[in-house]
Amino acid sequence: MRNIGSSLQEVVSEDVAPAPRPNIILMMADNMGYMDPGCYGGGAVLGAPTPRMDQMAREGLKLTSFYSESQCSPTRSALMTGRLPIRTGYNSATPPGIMAGLSPNETTIAEVLSDAGYKTAMFGKWHLGDINESEPQNMGFDEWFGVLYHLNAYTQESRIGYDPDAELGKPIYALVEARRGENLTLVSPLNLTAVAFIDEQCVKRAVAYIQNQSDSTEPFFIYLPFTRTHFPSVQNPKWAGRSSRGPYGDGLMELDSYVGEVLDALQEKGIANNTIVVMTSDNGPTLDQWPDSGFSPFRGGIGTAYEGAVRVPCIFWWPGQIEAGKTSNEIMCAADLFSTFASLGGGAIPADRPIDGIDQSNFLLGGQNNSNREWVVWYLGSESAATTMPAAIRWHQFKIHFKTYDSFQGPASEYGQIPAVYNIEMDPREEHNIAGEHDFVVNAGIKIYRGLVASMRQYPNTPSRAFPNVAATAG
Repeated sequence: MRNIGSSLQEVVSEDVAPAPRPNIILMMADNMGYMDPGCYGGGAVLGAPTPRMDQMAREGLKLTSFYSESQCSPTRSALMTGRLPIRTGYNSATPPGIMAGLSPNETTIAEVLSDAGYKTAMFGKWHLGDINESEPQNMGFDEWFGVLYHLNAYTQESRIGYDPDAELGKPIYALVEARRGENLTLVSPLNLTAVAFIDEQCVKRAVAYIQNQSDSTEPFFIYLPFTRTHFPSVQNPKWAGRSSRGPYGDGLMELDSYVGEVLDALQEKGIANNTIVVMTSDNGPTLDQWPDSGFSPFRGGIGTAYEGAVRVPCIFWWPGQIEAGKTSNEIMCAADLFSTFASLGGGAIPADRPIDGIDQSNFLLGGQNNSNREWVVWYLGSESAATTMPAAIRWHQFKIHFKTYDSFQGPASEYGQIPAVYNIEMDPREEHNIAGEHDFVVNAGIKIYRGLVASMRQYPNTPSRAFPNVAATAG
């Protein structure tokens, strides 16, 4: 059944997960455009073939209305905690060295699955804090290898006029690793040259982990957030010139090959039929970096609430369990991954706080045609609070904008009296405001907003989720 009137979703208890519990792998690109993969209309058409993501779509479920947050850190916070970023204090990306991060009061999907008996590992980009309490090895992962920040952070020292005294703190511009409860170990420094090889090294670790765990009686969870296709697209020599799209296309093809390496490792070890794999992106393209940027047919890019920023590719692959070759336009979002993975893995979702993610396992496994979600909401800007009106809401086929940013840099536009309304199925580029004849859509948005505010009052004793120096609200 659908979730109609609340931002919260109690776990739907249905017999959809076979025994033994599946391994879970979440792969996530950085700033990949909706139409970059061939299975979404791009690929070779745009000069950069993506045969392995296309294979995933042929053999699994392709979602065409899957939503991220508008920036990378908010999306990572949402999928890790199942909560709107406005609740966790991660409403925007944080710069290196700010001495802030995801609060240890939060419960991550890695902790939920670990408590349920899963082995947990992460290989890739974290971007949820660079202080000890907020690092992956202290947020539920048995081990991790990767980077703390967005890719361009590691190129700062190469920029004209760089002054180390201008740094906010002591950023860690290096590949790092740690096991649960340990302090970080610096593996190797990163610079404008070395960033080309981050994903290659992370995927080698991930494949080795799959091979090592393939005979284990305990299921595993791998979080593999790539640094591709974030700018700058410093070319790995193995892939330089492989596309006709320049460095961005070369990086996209490299990323696609890594998706294939993961799938191949599962097949070779004979565990593909008991592993669910998800491939998505943390947000849409960085249009202000074009041509070092992805492609979306929709309006807007990263930092906005337009479809181009928040509507991203998402493919679910699980041979024998998820119907092959299926496409669905039903709505899902990043926070749903938390609740869905918890359900599939038999994990306990926290009951002492609002959880905005919805268990979609029955929908994904074919038990129902409809998603359990009818709407998605976005808060933008550092002045946002959980008791203020959201920036935008998607409800059914409509998009409601109460406040907009034309780009990452702004400017902001306020719809003080009547919000903008678009029918994104008829008008996917959100160009024709139809608010005047669609009061019922605005009313639906207001009801959703009221439900969000009411959810705050249902948990009056919930401690603050904000860690020092991260702008946040109670909740």
